[in-house]
Amino acid sequence: MSLFAKPPRDASLLGAGPLFAPPPPAPRADAALRFAVLASSSSGNASVLVADTARGRRQILLDAGLSPRAARTALERLGLRLEDTAAVLFTHFDHDHAKASWAGVAKATGLRLACARAHRREALARGYPDGALVHFDPDRGAFDLDGLRVTPCENPHDDGVTIAFRIESDAGELGYATDLGRGHDALVSTLRGVGVLAIESNYDPAMQLASARPEFLKRRIMGGAGHLSNAECADLVARIASDAPPDHIVLLHLSRQCNDPALVRALWNARLPHLAGRLAIARHDAPVGPVALGAGGERRSAR
Repeated sequence: MSLFAKPPRDASLLGAGPLFAPPPPAPRADAALRFAVLASSSSGNASVLVADTARGRRQILLDAGLSPRAARTALERLGLRLEDTAAVLFTHFDHDHAKASWAGVAKATGLRLACARAHRREALARGYPDGALVHFDPDRGAFDLDGLRVTPCENPHDDGVTIAFRIESDAGELGYATDLGRGHDALVSTLRGVGVLAIESNYDPAMQLASARPEFLKRRIMGGAGHLSNAECADLVARIASDAPPDHIVLLHLSRQCNDPALVRALWNARLPHLAGRLAIARHDAPVGPVALGAGGERRSAR
């Protein structure tokens, strides 16, 4: 589906709930799922999923914390086109996840912007056109996004919530979770068994405490409603992976001031050595991936 076509709004995105969600798709031998991070840090977060569905190949963005121009450049480095994007799926509306400049794209092209109904006011405040917004209600279960089955899960973050997603396609499943205040049982249940797990590993506590950041910011980040530390991320992944380890684990949103990929890898080598070889770490300045399931990647079966 072209970005510059005006697709009809899908009623299944409008909070219809599990009655209108398709059943989990059966794996197809020729189906593929590919996931890449365009960039991830406090300066901007955006990822891309390309997956085969019963309706054909679909490309969606997860968050739009890069400008449209920067997103286009990153997609082209991966051999993809911005024009093939069917929708943007938002975790929340902090500025590093939702740039205001996407409002112009949506107005000009009809690009659909999918968000939790609780985030609608923030989306409108960002300047996103109401006619481009499609809403879902996390408490009503899975919904259909252009042939992909999406199960949302609310998580505490600052004074509001972020949304984590389990996205199921013919080739397998992606779990995507960032800006998490803390891990919790519902999140573990939502993400368990995915083939690709993308999850935040924001900070090293010692670096955070030693930084020149103001104390209120340190408390916000580390207080259980901000971000996950490296150790908290590893503990959460261990719970998610206890029954069926993901084939690929992609760490998101590393702080440029208060984290170090070398520290992250050392921690995983020490605490989760059986998963450390499956690890990729997102960057702030270049795409990472793609990782793949199905054709050209590991085989997974849908839950």
